[in-house]
Amino acid sequence: MSQANPYCGVVVPMVSPFTPDGRIDEPAVGRIVELLVSHHVAGIFPLGTTGEAASISREEKRRLVAATVKFVAGRAIVYAGIAGNCLSESVAAAGEYLRLGVKAAVAHPPSYYPLSDREIETYYQRLADQIPLPLVMYNIPVTTHHSISLDVVDRLRKHPNIVALKDSASDPGRIVELLRRTGGRGGFPVLLGSSLQFAHGLKLGGIGLIPSGAHLIPDVYQSMYEAAMGDEWDRVDQLQSESEAAVAPYLKGRSLGQGLAKLKAILEERGICGRTMLPPLLDE
Repeated sequence: MSQANPYCGVVVPMVSPFTPDGRIDEPAVGRIVELLVSHHVAGIFPLGTTGEAASISREEKRRLVAATVKFVAGRAIVYAGIAGNCLSESVAAAGEYLRLGVKAAVAHPPSYYPLSDREIETYYQRLADQIPLPLVMYNIPVTTHHSISLDVVDRLRKHPNIVALKDSASDPGRIVELLRRTGGRGGFPVLLGSSLQFAHGLKLGGIGLIPSGAHLIPDVYQSMYEAAMGDEWDRVDQLQSESEAAVAPYLKGRSLGQGLAKLKAILEERGICGRTMLPPLLDE
């Protein structure tokens, strides 16, 4: 992990483990964290899409973040999702998570109203101005039904408190242009969120991976990142193929929510956490 740019490497979007009655399962948080940090990942990211953040109450979010920080114990950067449709609540969450020990906040655009580029840009400017944590923008059109345009990214990356972009649009052409505009490996940090595009994006200058599949194969993604930083591209391609085969059992032929339920079912079989999902998602 670069001293000049800490927002890099394998950052795992952590599943949120629940007890059967829907509360955060803190011992399971510890097992998940230990699995991941033992493979030297750079970051742990609770309260993202993989973590069912939109379904968790404010109090349970706080418990999850506190437990994550406690179990990570400084061995990786802890990011936390603050996305929502109420700006003041996102700002308040960032302040609360800072006090708990989080190092960076992550937010996708609000997702209820249709938004113009100007509205998305203004939202991020206001959020970045007000929160006390560095902000990572999060582009995930499959859930928000918005895409942060490349022109908006170009302008927002100049904001002093916007430190990186997680891009989960599975669009190889967008990745080409995005990394050209942002400067590649030595430019504004782009963290790749679409597993099918990892090798493609790393070759173009992506500086990090955000793989839900790291719950199953953290060593493969860590090796892929290290190979990319060493320009070992044949090795990167090999690991891309390995990773796609490993995550197919929960990703292929399923909706996003169904895939997350299957991932938790696999983790239950491995003794890591239970399979409980929060409504509106259903257990596998």
